[in-house]
Amino acid sequence: MNILVDENLPRSLAPQIAELGFTVQDVRDIGLRGQPDTEVMATATATDAIILTKDRGFTNVKTWDENFTAGVIFINLPDDSPASFVNAKIIELLTQRTATSLLGAVTTVELRRALSRQARRRP
Repeated sequence: MNILVDENLPRSLAPQIAELGFTVQDVRDIGLRGQPDTEVMATATATDAIILTKDRGFTNVKTWDENFTAGVIFINLPDDSPASFVNAKIIELLTQRTATSLLGAVTTVELRRALSRQARRRP
């Protein structure tokens, strides 16, 4: 499973995800820092990567590229959450969920739960 980490998440997150065996890229490392969401979406579509973000705009399926089926993990935690806490919640999700439950879904990570709803069918 491929994951694209948006710039609004801790820099320390991508290496921790990679340690779990996922293919992961941080937008800041591939020239997408400060770029529009459409550019991030295009990259995620081209690499079949789940977008991991705090940007609520990515949860609107109507704005998704028509070929994007990987899904979005939306981090809905308080803005003052320490990076270590944010990272731990994401790592917990990735270790406790199967890939099929995340692919093609919008998954929202909150303080006490993570909810997924299927958004697109995978080919």
